[in-house]
Amino acid sequence: MNLEELKSKIREIVVPIIENAGAYLVDINFKGVGRNLTLEIFVDTDDGITVKKCEEISRKISDALDFYDPIPGRYRLEVSSPGVGTPFKVKRQYFTNTGRFLRVKYIDRVSAQAIEIMGKLIYADDEIIKIEVENDLLILAYEQIIEAKTEIVW
Repeated sequence: MNLEELKSKIREIVVPIIENAGAYLVDINFKGVGRNLTLEIFVDTDDGITVKKCEEISRKISDALDFYDPIPGRYRLEVSSPGVGTPFKVKRQYFTNTGRFLRVKYIDRVSAQAIEIMGKLIYADDEIIKIEVENDLLILAYEQIIEAKTEIVW
């Protein structure tokens, strides 16, 4: 089984658990090798996620992974939120982060150049996002976005 097949199998096991807890899956990642292997599962909710909620989800995922045993050998499980500065992986993160400042790298439709901006995400739907950048409104389709992540503005 290759890495993508393993992630797919894990996704099948964990998504119902995560959704039943009122959260959604952001990403699955493996870190390290051999006895130092760590399975990272990133989750969030539309209102932000607490440490307590991550712990609750982690216990349930751990039990399910012990039962189905999709990962050969030993590994450590970490369930957490993606955190500030982590690139978005799923469209739902834009909805969750409306009202926050984002750093977005995108392809400009006119120049076909990659451009990076920082602005306040004021709207997101299934097709586009709207970002306020220095009193201008930038409308981006998701297919234009190379990378987006939250930024802390002091």
